[in-house]
Amino acid sequence: MEDQRGQMGFVEVYRGPERSFKVAKLQPGVRYTSRVQAINPLGEGPFSLCSAYTTQATVPAAPEPPVVQTASSSTITLAWAPPADNGSPITAYCLERDDGGVGDFTLEYAGPNTSCTVKGLKPGQAYRFRLRADNDEGKSMWSSTASLSTGAAPPDSPVALQVVTAGRTSATMAWRTPDDDGGSKVVAFGVELQAKSKAATACMGSDWLKIFEGEAHACTINSLRPGCAYRVRVRARNVVGWGQWALPVDLTTASDAPEVPQSLQPASCTPTTIVITWAPPRHDGGSKVHTYRMEMASADCVCGRCPHNAAAPAAPGQAPRPTLCPGHTPLAVYAAEAVGAELRHLQPGCRYIFRVQAVNQQGSSSWTDWVAGATCADVPTAPGPPLVAGVAPTALMLSWQVPLAQGAPVMHYSVEAAALPPVPGAMLGAPGGAGVLPDARAAAALAWKLAYRGPHPGCEVRGLEPYSAYAFRVCAHNDMGAGGWSPAVAAITGHAAPTAPQALSAQAASSSKIVLCWAPPERDFGAPVVAYTVEMAAAAASFRGSASTGREAAGAGGGAGKGGGGSAAAPSWSHVFTGPACACSAEGLAPGRSYQFRVRAANLCGAGPFTAPVAAATQPAPPSAPGKPVVSNRTSSGFKVRWDEPEHTYGSHVAAYVLQAAQAGGAGEEWVEVYRGPEAGVRLSGLAPACKYLLRAAAVNSAGQGAWGESEAAITHLLPPLPPCEVAVAEGPALAEPASEATQPPQDAPSGAWVALSWQEPEADATHAPAMGFEVVATPKPGSDGGVVKLNITGRRGEARLEGLAPGCSYSVRVRSVGVDGTGHSGWSEEETVETPALPESEEAAGGTGAAAGGSGAVQRKGGKKGGKKGGATAGGAERAPANGGAPSVSSDDAVSVSREVAVSSGRGKGGKAAARVAAAATTVAAKKVRARGFVEKLVDERLPRGLASVLETVLVALFTAEWRRCMGRHLAWYGKIFIVLVPLFVLAVFAINYYMFGTAAGRSQL
Repeated sequence: MEDQRGQMGFVEVYRGPERSFKVAKLQPGVRYTSRVQAINPLGEGPFSLCSAYTTQATVPAAPEPPVVQTASSSTITLAWAPPADNGSPITAYCLERDDGGVGDFTLEYAGPNTSCTVKGLKPGQAYRFRLRADNDEGKSMWSSTASLSTGAAPPDSPVALQVVTAGRTSATMAWRTPDDDGGSKVVAFGVELQAKSKAATACMGSDWLKIFEGEAHACTINSLRPGCAYRVRVRARNVVGWGQWALPVDLTTASDAPEVPQSLQPASCTPTTIVITWAPPRHDGGSKVHTYRMEMASADCVCGRCPHNAAAPAAPGQAPRPTLCPGHTPLAVYAAEAVGAELRHLQPGCRYIFRVQAVNQQGSSSWTDWVAGATCADVPTAPGPPLVAGVAPTALMLSWQVPLAQGAPVMHYSVEAAALPPVPGAMLGAPGGAGVLPDARAAAALAWKLAYRGPHPGCEVRGLEPYSAYAFRVCAHNDMGAGGWSPAVAAITGHAAPTAPQALSAQAASSSKIVLCWAPPERDFGAPVVAYTVEMAAAAASFRGSASTGREAAGAGGGAGKGGGGSAAAPSWSHVFTGPACACSAEGLAPGRSYQFRVRAANLCGAGPFTAPVAAATQPAPPSAPGKPVVSNRTSSGFKVRWDEPEHTYGSHVAAYVLQAAQAGGAGEEWVEVYRGPEAGVRLSGLAPACKYLLRAAAVNSAGQGAWGESEAAITHLLPPLPPCEVAVAEGPALAEPASEATQPPQDAPSGAWVALSWQEPEADATHAPAMGFEVVATPKPGSDGGVVKLNITGRRGEARLEGLAPGCSYSVRVRSVGVDGTGHSGWSEEETVETPALPESEEAAGGTGAAAGGSGAVQRKGGKKGGKKGGATAGGAERAPANGGAPSVSSDDAVSVSREVAVSSGRGKGGKAAARVAAAATTVAAKKVRARGFVEKLVDERLPRGLASVLETVLVALFTAEWRRCMGRHLAWYGKIFIVLVPLFVLAVFAINYYMFGTAAGRSQL
């Protein structure tokens, strides 16, 4: 028999003589296949045909109990394995549970899944589950019961949190275990405290603080502040963790005496009052402060035993703390509710100490530490009247008594002085003190000025007028300010020399004499004037506006015999006059010279000060002769003349200069005025070329014209040379040839096209200068893309080779002469038009992709156009001199310099295109691979005699142009193509003519 599920194959179930057999213990709802085999003594026969049948299906087998996949405090996820279906597929599973007791099972799940999540369970509780499978045949037996438990959860909040007792600094809290422990025993409780009152918050902040953690159901909280409100909360913990906080409970401690007031300090003071301020206590102890008490004592030590004036040593870096001297008894000076007090009727400049305490209904706080304060020092009292201790013509010595300091030491004294107005008709007495001024109001109205400031009770007042009456007063200063003024005292200074004379004036009487006069001094200080003294010195600027005053000042005084003449910084004064008169004269002076004079008076006390110097000048004279004329910047028609200013102007600025000229070599020198003006130089024009002239100059001022200076000869230059003539093209134009393979071109080798020119040197004459060189310029004509090319030639050679021209352009070529000795350039010659040949097409195409090898410029193709950079010399082949004697080169005696310039047109940009074409052409030649010379070139260059080679080259030039070496192959190929085309055309033409002629003749013969 075979199970159709294919698990075991055919299995023998019976062997015996019977022809029937009942097979038992088969699986329900399973298809089986059976076969029979007969056996005799000879052996086993073949099996019969198979017979298949199916057993009857039944209810499923009882499933295994469910198992836990995941579990939490309120859910369990169960899973189970499907049981044997016994021939009928399982259609549903039924899961039931109970609460772990002996109650009835309740349906939890019914469905086809093999897992289920049971929710809404209690944490930490055991539940029983059983499972059943259903199919179309019925329901299976229930599985065995599985006892499963949920996970534990944190416990609930403790209950009945309350304040048992509350004191001033502590409180006792109690609570009960939570109703639900979350499936796990509560192992600890946690208590936290939060401050609500401002005073409590200032100490512990506003955050919750951990106070207690343990198994007890009560705790005592210490270190609380009296009269403060707090909040307390509690929570429970099991093996899972902490539960939720219980609702906070408010806690208020009992009231107490206030704390110590804060920030006690003196706020302000006057000489007799001190304002003391403080702040309320940080905590009033839970009861309002109704009184502040303050005590005061002197800070000075009276017992002699207090170290450092009753100041106890403080910590390092802090100010010493004041203490109460045992010899003093504190005095209660304030008791009120207000914060702050003003203490009056104190001594100025004295030190005091203060302390404060706060009082509420619970009692008094501690006293604050002693705080020191002091009244302000008052200004000192007024000193006594100053006494005159010494007398001098311009100074007085004063002294006074030291006043009372009024609480602060005197720092310095101030002395003020005022000149007393003269009393009409009254005479001053003897020098010295004159007593106290009786009228205090009149004394206060005087013009007082500070005369002394210093620490000493005495001073010397200087800078006074001799024999004059003054009033003096003094006051003392300390840190608080200035005290009152002392009574004003009068004093008289001593006699002195007179003041300076008045109204000194000087006036020029002639070119050598100056008259002086003055008035007596304003004050003689009690002694009459007995004599006057006059002195003279050279002025700082001896000649007004002259640049040579120093030289004239040095010698002007010697002519007068007075020894005058000195520098402006330190004039050398000389004596002129001494006598009682108030006038005098200074004679023998130099003309046009500035002098300064001063005068002083003398009495029995001595000579007084000099007056301020007064300047005067003698009358001016004509200036001296200017310097010798100096000639520069000569031309053929004039030159520039300059000369030095005259050495002496004699007191008057030079107003003009006169220049005269005379032509040398004539019968008589006739001087002609050619310039008159203020400048010391002029440019003369309109003169004859190559002529000699004599020049002389004179200066003119307000006194007239001076003498003529030394004359100077000057010769004008020749005229510029004449322009060249007969400018013609000697050879070319032609394109520059590339270098051969065997030679490398020099870096400065020209590129593009070239042309050889010739011209006739101009003839020299008596007025035109000979030529020392020539300048050749090729300018592209409008519409040509080329640049300006210049060639400078040194020497008198009338030919040159102009290179670097742009291919395919039209140029206007001009030549001009360069004169000797800087005579300049001639005019341009007549224009000669030159047409340069264009580049071949093959080279023009290759030139767009080649790169210059030897120059600094680079050529590249952009948009089908050739471009390049100006300034670098392109690398090209060295040009081969034509065998038939082409354009002559410049000899070694003549230095030739070539400069190529590209003229850029700002309107149409043609200069850039021309530069690009020239650079592209040069680059094409340089970039091409050097080709090997052909048979014909070798024949012309090496094998044939020079005469035959010239004839053959002439023929080749006539056939293939001057570039036959490079173009002959291309031209021959082109001729070959033309020949191939023309030969068939020629044959066809012959046939056509033959047919026309013979065919027409045959037709006529038939007719």
